[in-house]
Amino acid sequence: MLSAHLASAQKVIDVMNLQITRNHFLRPVKSCQHQFNRVQSDHDRIAQQMRHEQQQWQETIDPLKLVLGKVIGRGAFGVVHKGSYHGQTVAVKVLDFGDKGVTKASMESMKNDFMKEVCLWQNLDHPNVTKMIGATMSMKTNSGHKNKKSKTESNFCIVSEYVKGGSLRSYLLKNRDKKLPMKTVFQFALDIAKGLSYLHSKKIIHRDVKPDNILIDYQNKMKLTDFGESVFEQLELLFMSGEVGTRGYMAPEVVSGKPYGHKCDVFSFGICLWEIYCCDMAYTYDLDNITADIYKEMRPSMPVNCPSSLARLIQRCWDTDPWKRPEMKDVVVELEETMKSEGWQTLSEDHNGAYGCFGFSSHAR
Repeated sequence: MLSAHLASAQKVIDVMNLQITRNHFLRPVKSCQHQFNRVQSDHDRIAQQMRHEQQQWQETIDPLKLVLGKVIGRGAFGVVHKGSYHGQTVAVKVLDFGDKGVTKASMESMKNDFMKEVCLWQNLDHPNVTKMIGATMSMKTNSGHKNKKSKTESNFCIVSEYVKGGSLRSYLLKNRDKKLPMKTVFQFALDIAKGLSYLHSKKIIHRDVKPDNILIDYQNKMKLTDFGESVFEQLELLFMSGEVGTRGYMAPEVVSGKPYGHKCDVFSFGICLWEIYCCDMAYTYDLDNITADIYKEMRPSMPVNCPSSLARLIQRCWDTDPWKRPEMKDVVVELEETMKSEGWQTLSEDHNGAYGCFGFSSHAR
């Protein structure tokens, strides 16, 4: 009889333990489901906003007022021309369909990517981010102005401010032998950090930060450009993985195919900062066949004469663990404090941020 009571009591205990375990397991599942629903809600909201904005940005450029000039840059998905719009000098990024022809499916995919870039870029407004003026899907040649395009270029184009100084890449190559003054190194770093901090405050990940995608204006101010790989972080929070960007600047977690967030831009910034200080490329050989395990440990050698404060910042930014990398807003503060302690005056944003009536610098030529 006693054993029967003990057995019955044990069954009650087992049932209670099972219920406790079930509740303990379901709590994180429910929490995860809540997060998924929140992200999905953000996804739906942004998707709806993009659909709404699609109607507007197609009308922001009058194709008949747009004139293409010489090619000043090429990327994986587009060709950049110097041009004019309403008589003002502009940069015109034209989507490139490639040499193999375009299927209906690939055309739709490129169209969606194009719209995403436009919707993300058109509302950005910061002195260290290139200003977009407008976009169109119907760029045409008219009798008054002959827009010369290659056979592979499309009618999809984005018009942005023309930044006279060219890319940071070309600037560093020109100064490769004599290097840059430390004040200039820190000012360039501060400008880029401010631009990235602004993007991250808007929940945007650039995903292709490199000197080729950083322009220099007539006052030697840095401006981030090319948002073809950029995404809203909340849109991809739980799902973003796979290689995007450029090897050498790509964070280890991106190369490894692991989920990642905005800290991948911080890693890229660290590599860029090394290149600004050294006036050189971090890697001069092909990295495409490097395995993820080897890539994870690769870093350019730190010069022995690099100031310790700068070396520590670079190393923190390119830490393998994204959680150990600083936020860009904190990098801004750190760089400003260092410049202040050295007695280096930073460029005034009020002085640098004056745009003309089209939203781009009135000093562009």
